Amino acid sequence: MRIRPDDQWHWYFDAEHNRVMLDLANGMVFRSRFPAKMLTTYATTMKESCFSVDDAALYYTFEEYSRRINIAPELRAELALNGLVAFRFMKPQMPRSWYFSVFSLITKPEQGEIVQVRLQNDGTEILFMVAEAGDSASVCLLVQQKLDLGDRVMNFCDPIKIMNDRLMPYIEPAQAPIYDKVI
Repeated sequence: MRIRPDDQWHWYFDAEHNRVMLDLANGMVFRSRFPAKMLTTYATTMKESCFSVDDAALYYTFEEYSRRINIAPELRAELALNGLVAFRFMKPQMPRSWYFSVFSLITKPEQGEIVQVRLQNDGTEILFMVAEAGDSASVCLLVQQKLDLGDRVMNFCDPIKIMNDRLMPYIEPAQAPIYDKVI
């Protein structure tokens, strides 16, 4: 199921769930992954805010980039909407790049881009989506279900700010050629 932004959508903060919510105006409500302590004062005090044209454009940017990886459509929508919440409502973070190896391949990633990082301790490659691209560091959301960093465990859509010199462009795996007949 692919959701389509609509002028009836509204952002609001739900104190009971301690999260920014998005009323999708069709009986569905999206609850973001980020608790109030990670959000700006504006986010935690807003009563209702319209889903803007800029929000819709950014949603489609996030959604389009996420099509480059193999995840379910529901997870793609969740990733895109959490990316919007991170961009619009998250407090600034300090980089936590010491978990990842330096590459110097990307000078500044694009917002929504899927990037790879390599764990410092074992070289495992991990996928993230860039929610907010900065000149030297970017806020990224974990694309995988779980990541154990030793001193903390990240889950799908959890944010972390990473220095851009640790980000590598994600290259889609090449598909095997299709042959009409076996020789």
